Amino acid sequence: MGPARQALRAATRESHDRLDKAAVLQPLVRPDITADQYARALAVLHGFNAPVERALGEAGSARMALLRQDLRVLGTDPDALPELGGLPPLDNSPARLAARYVLDGSAHGGRAMLPGITRALGFDARRGARFLASDGLDMAGAWKALMVRLEEELADPAALAVACATAAGLFAALERWTAEQWGEQRG
Repeated sequence: MGPARQALRAATRESHDRLDKAAVLQPLVRPDITADQYARALAVLHGFNAPVERALGEAGSARMALLRQDLRVLGTDPDALPELGGLPPLDNSPARLAARYVLDGSAHGGRAMLPGITRALGFDARRGARFLASDGLDMAGAWKALMVRLEEELADPAALAVACATAAGLFAALERWTAEQWGEQRG
């Protein structure tokens, strides 16, 4: 693992650990997840991913299309869902690389959750869990290419500092978002 990836990982570790325990996302790794809990978790992820992808100029990205399809399978209109506001600025290359690191890193977590979702709910890479599976996408190849870019483009300490601050800011925004959405669900 290169120094840029190590720094990004360290900058987001605490938030990442807390997000793993977020009430609205926790059912994704539980064997007793319900379809409603799954739909709620995907809706919250959509509310985070959609504005980040838009800020990156990739609102029509393939993974977003998969997420939107899954939400429709679950009976949710993605266009009617709330979205997170107040993202950190993604207006320079280090910040955009950090955002890609956050989004693409979550794809690996999604693939790890897929077998449990399939066992519990019957959704798989063909229907209902295409987003988690990154169906039809070469996420491993994209991740490898991103790791090369991180090490090359974030070799400058100032660029790396911007990327780390952005990644930490995105994780913090996702933490707030999941807490807000859980509160609305329970309230």
